[in-house]
Amino acid sequence: MLREEMGRMEIVLDLAKEGKRYIFYGEPDSRAAAVEFRHEMAPGADGPEPHIHTKQTETFHVISGTMIARVKGQEDVTLGPGETIAVPPGKVHSFTNGSKEEPLELRIVVEPALDFQWFMSEAIKMAILKGGSMKSIPLLEAGHLMWLSRDQQRIGGLPFFMQDILFGILSLVARITGKAGNIALKPQLERIEGGDRRKAGAVSG
Repeated sequence: MLREEMGRMEIVLDLAKEGKRYIFYGEPDSRAAAVEFRHEMAPGADGPEPHIHTKQTETFHVISGTMIARVKGQEDVTLGPGETIAVPPGKVHSFTNGSKEEPLELRIVVEPALDFQWFMSEAIKMAILKGGSMKSIPLLEAGHLMWLSRDQQRIGGLPFFMQDILFGILSLVARITGKAGNIALKPQLERIEGGDRRKAGAVSG
């Protein structure tokens, strides 16, 4: 859903079944220095599964509510309004709403932006289409998305080589069956293919 708030365009993605909302500002830009968005979680809502950003720092700013940050190898950290935690690249991490009574609102900054917004947008859109939960994303589409994002996004607790085998197979089947078409191209691939089409048009013209 698109809406204008305080003079800027917002892209609002709701996962009502999970009690989560993501608010981005503008379309994905893989060349941006960072991507900033708001993340709202209902009371008692679970966070994402443990994951890794291989090339990006993710910084969480608590606007309201209570956040529990979990970083592998460290004790859990509880943060309140005005508090911040930064997770460097390569660290397995997760987070959740630490309150059963209050919602949690975060401002999250991922830098550099790379393909994070594209990755999240495609996952959320597919989840909404299939019932409103990340767990409802079909296996082939999920595997294909993870395969395309393997240079930046990884799940925690599974060796990378095993992820490459698993997601590589799922991506191949997704392409063979046409399911890969349900996932939009990464922005950088769109630029490359768009450039190729423009060159082809110039040659043929």
